[in-house]
Amino acid sequence: MTSADRISSHRDEALDWLLRIQQAPHDVQLRAELAQWCASDVANAHAYGKAERLWRLTGQLAPATVEQWPEPPAMAAAVPLQLPTRKPRRARRWWLGAAVAACLLVAVAPALSLRLQADYRTAQGETRDVTLADGSVVQLDSDTAISVDYSGGHRDVRLLGGQAFFEVVPNKAKPFHVRADQVRVTVTGTAFNVQLQPDRVGVDVQHGSVRVEDTGNDQVLSGALTAGQRLRYADGVAQVQAFAPSQAAAWRQGQLIADDQRVAELVQELARYLPGLVVLRDEALGDQRVTGVYDLRKPQAALRAMLRPHGGEVHSYGPWLVVLSKP
Repeated sequence: MTSADRISSHRDEALDWLLRIQQAPHDVQLRAELAQWCASDVANAHAYGKAERLWRLTGQLAPATVEQWPEPPAMAAAVPLQLPTRKPRRARRWWLGAAVAACLLVAVAPALSLRLQADYRTAQGETRDVTLADGSVVQLDSDTAISVDYSGGHRDVRLLGGQAFFEVVPNKAKPFHVRADQVRVTVTGTAFNVQLQPDRVGVDVQHGSVRVEDTGNDQVLSGALTAGQRLRYADGVAQVQAFAPSQAAAWRQGQLIADDQRVAELVQELARYLPGLVVLRDEALGDQRVTGVYDLRKPQAALRAMLRPHGGEVHSYGPWLVVLSKP
């Protein structure tokens, strides 16, 4: 696990603990378990302390979209927890709006970083077609960002996040590269989809063929991925499967097609269509397998349809926080 992965893991666990404590602030056993979790690793204590500070900090901020929010119920006064690296503080009454704003701050830094790097990007729920200098067309899905470099004798597009469908104009003298993290996709002229998620990269070919490499490990993942083939690359392992070419980039038709996929993977995809933070609190629920076709234009309804057969529930706290769990 990389350093960034560890930080993200501590942050997600801390947020989960914070939500649980706010739902049951007087549960002595729960607070004892939280104290034990914080004491087990100083990084846990720091992450929880940061989550609390963000919560308090945003308690005085009025969200710009507050008039669109449902009336938030008052939350019970929280009893402060004495952490190894913190002094006790007086209990305060915190509101759901403050919690949601805190979650938004936790998630906003990566978006700002993408904005600085990107030449083209889309917001949640937005798609966009971009015609590049050579006539090649890139269709950007929701919450997607790319940077473009056509200098010298190459055509390079870096996928910074999300997914995009490429229709490339042939030019053997200037190969077309799509880079997603360490993965490089090389083509001369074809149509294909590339998806970048925190733990994996996916390439689906609609027609033509592409070469896929891991440049970090100097490894060829597929010398010729052809029409009707998809590659998934995660944890150093590449898997190639057949699929119907017409289903390549189904998101362009507003569909998410799942074929025996983990719930956690699909949640990652649907999260890009929602404006705030999506938290999956139950690891076992995330490991369940799902097959179906879901409407990306109604992401919360898609989440409910996906979780219902496995006893999962979707809880929304204003527009900025969605929590998935089992009762």
